[in-house]
Amino acid sequence: MSPTPDKLTALSVPAVELVDWQHIVLLLTIFSCCLLLWRLRSQKLAGVYFCLTVYLVGDALQSIIVFPLNPRAVLYGWIYVVSTPILWIFAYLVVLELYRLIFQEYPGIAAAGRKAVTGCMVLGVTVSAIYAVPDLRSPIGPYPVLRAYAVTERSVALALLLFLVLIQLFLFHYKLRLSQNRMFYANGYALYFGLSIAEDILYTALGVRVPKGVSLWIVAAGDVILLAGAALLNREGETPVELQPEADDSDRLRLHRRLAEMNGLLNRAARGRGAADNN
Repeated sequence: MSPTPDKLTALSVPAVELVDWQHIVLLLTIFSCCLLLWRLRSQKLAGVYFCLTVYLVGDALQSIIVFPLNPRAVLYGWIYVVSTPILWIFAYLVVLELYRLIFQEYPGIAAAGRKAVTGCMVLGVTVSAIYAVPDLRSPIGPYPVLRAYAVTERSVALALLLFLVLIQLFLFHYKLRLSQNRMFYANGYALYFGLSIAEDILYTALGVRVPKGVSLWIVAAGDVILLAGAALLNREGETPVELQPEADDSDRLRLHRRLAEMNGLLNRAARGRGAADNN
């Protein structure tokens, strides 16, 4: 995740020094993305986590392109505004991939989850576009297009975060049997994405603007998560973790039976809709 252009107007840090830190953070982003990409390729995991691989390539390319530019330049801002929606699409595909991998044994739940993510994304973008129309028509205030862009970005990001949180709730409540890699992927990406939109969450929910210098530390924290992924993901980590019998093992089995029943219900509903469409 590259720092946004408006993060370079900190009052507590001189502009030149902040620009220097911006480039250091961009270098860290490029390095962490490339290192994780190398790790995925060397461990033959790039095909397994294809959408994550594509997202990392996009994130690295964005940082490489803007790196030689002055962060206060108009060109920097336009590149960020044009390229970031592409990263939204990649992030959306990552969430779909997570639902497919985590609920691999429950295809009905996986399919329903992917449809819900898609529907929520379409609804969020549509509502944002409708909400932004008055801003585009009104001459009040500068840069109405950027305001509309910010509204859409916030809606997309919060929708994706919602479904990432739902994945965490499923993992916690149902104690799903996953490989080490997939568990880290689900938890690590949720944390990474949450950090990437932390400012939007604070501003939307509380009206609090994060100090500008802190923004770069947030980006750097996200890069640390990518570095952790490069250290932890490996081919051996694809083996599903064998759960040890516990005192509450009967409760876990009961939860899994409930999950299987839910999956069967969703599968039957999907087959019923398919049969109705064919008729």
